[in-house]
Amino acid sequence: MTAALQENQRAIVVGDQTFGKGIVQSLRPLSDGENGGVAVTIARYETPQHHDINKQGIAVDVSIPGTCEKDDVVACIPTEAFQKEKALLVSSSSSS
Repeated sequence: MTAALQENQRAIVVGDQTFGKGIVQSLRPLSDGENGGVAVTIARYETPQHHDINKQGIAVDVSIPGTCEKDDVVACIPTEAFQKEKALLVSSSSSS
């Protein structure tokens, strides 16, 4: 969802880069069933623009420095994020 909003210029992504778990695996037992198995990749996650997120994650537009000590996490968002959001809103309204 985050990548779809970001790639379609519908949101500014704020926070930390995601981990990048971008595959789905299925465990297949070996023939005797007692000596382990094999992990087989059965699916991959990609963004709407077909970027593979495995081991890369989704990059943020604005990072939040350090840890947020405040009760309201919005108070920890840098002003830069709101300036980018305003530019995004202006850009999308002028193209409509």
